[in-house]
Amino acid sequence: MRVLYLTDSLSDLDGVGRYTLRLVSALEALMPELEVEVLLARKHRPTSESTPAHWKVKVQLPPDYYFYMSRARFWGNTLRCLPGLAAAARRADVVHAIKDYPHNWLALQAARLAGKPCVATAHGTYTLQPLLDDRHRGRAAATYAGLDHMISVSNYTRGRLLEALAGRPPAADKITSIPNAVDAEHYRAPPELGVQPWHGKRFCLGLGEVKQRKGHHLALAAWCRVAREQEDLHYFLVGRRSGDAYEHSLLKMAAEAGVQQRLHLVGNVSEAQKIDCLQRAEVFVHTPVTASDGGFEGFGIVYLEAAASGTASIGTLDCGAEDAILPDETGFLVEQNSAAVEVALRRLLGDRDLRARMGALGREFAVRCNWADNAAAVSEIYREVLA
Repeated sequence: MRVLYLTDSLSDLDGVGRYTLRLVSALEALMPELEVEVLLARKHRPTSESTPAHWKVKVQLPPDYYFYMSRARFWGNTLRCLPGLAAAARRADVVHAIKDYPHNWLALQAARLAGKPCVATAHGTYTLQPLLDDRHRGRAAATYAGLDHMISVSNYTRGRLLEALAGRPPAADKITSIPNAVDAEHYRAPPELGVQPWHGKRFCLGLGEVKQRKGHHLALAAWCRVAREQEDLHYFLVGRRSGDAYEHSLLKMAAEAGVQQRLHLVGNVSEAQKIDCLQRAEVFVHTPVTASDGGFEGFGIVYLEAAASGTASIGTLDCGAEDAILPDETGFLVEQNSAAVEVALRRLLGDRDLRARMGALGREFAVRCNWADNAAAVSEIYREVLA
């Protein structure tokens, strides 16, 4: 089987990149006959060193901000990319758009020109956002109706998508929830690293780009109140820094609480450094919110990575964390407010046995949430659309 994948990256630094790498690798292990071709977006993030050399990878898609382009640039990019994309689709049996709209719309146009079935993955915010946008709403709805199948990365995202479609196509049976997964073994052994800034410190950990919908302000507000009392407690936030007003508001919050010296915004780190952070953290705190623009966390692979590392998590309700945390077993799910986060944080920090128990259950849960099962479900959808 030949499958053409459209994604904006093959990077370890973003969720879509990690999803693509893990899923396609698992599909290859399951289907030795699979032939992989990957088309990347222009201005993509650095490709992971773990990307197999035999994959056919080419930069041929519009950049990540395709959705926000002016009409002239949008159609210019479309006309520039579509012929090559259609040619690639003719070489495939199935086209799989892993990048959300409008890249999945472009994938569908190419698949139609090639006479091939088209599948798309629905991740979260950027699945729903087009349906709320005056300019893109009609085109996005027609795209979702025209796809042969949609794969949702969580039950939460699937529910939000069906709610937004409000009975319009695609029908519920054309949107399958296949929750994200993790390679648990990857997070088990301690990585070989030299001395790192977090070594020798007692700390809470956050992972994710510094932007509002990641909810770092909730986690930090809770941590600041606890850190004023626990003078040895640090907070490390790993993820691309924005340098904008939101980032400055986080720094100001810590300064006003008098704990700014123990807040560390370290930006992006290597995969080994990330694993080391996850394994050493007292608690993993990732508290997404429904942002002012309607954005939300569609799943959160980071919760499974924390579980695989044996670290208890705190996540928020009304987002994809509901699929990634077993409440009161691998972590806590709380309301989207800092007071609720603080209660959970104090409980975990104050109970070593509870952290150990949740960490052990997390490792077991991560083993069950594996890419082999995810790939098996995706391969069945490929066979279904081909049939």
